Amino acid sequence: MQRPHPPLCIGGVGEQRTLRTVARLAQHWNLPGGGPEVFKQKRDVLAAHCAEVGRDPAGITTSVHIRLPEGGDIGPLVEEAAAYADAGMDVGIVYLPPPHSPAVLEPVAQALRPLVG
Repeated sequence: MQRPHPPLCIGGVGEQRTLRTVARLAQHWNLPGGGPEVFKQKRDVLAAHCAEVGRDPAGITTSVHIRLPEGGDIGPLVEEAAAYADAGMDVGIVYLPPPHSPAVLEPVAQALRPLVG
């Protein structure tokens, strides 16, 4: 068995099983969606579970899924990413609507650049 083990990422929002398991075992928690307010509420639940097992929640990377709207308007994506960042998100996973074109990557990257610390 590999020591240390590879980082474990657990995604989900279940407060009793999923977030409790994240607190015990994972190095990364992913929220698949729900908005910044849901993120904050679930992060607080995760912090409580971490306290129960004597773990610092700062040692768990957090990520969320953020979608670029169908029309390609980058503004709402940036606003949502900024709101999640203000709520304490570590990593944003950006989903692009089909058809997937490399042409969309540069404008998205430029628009999100000011949010990267």
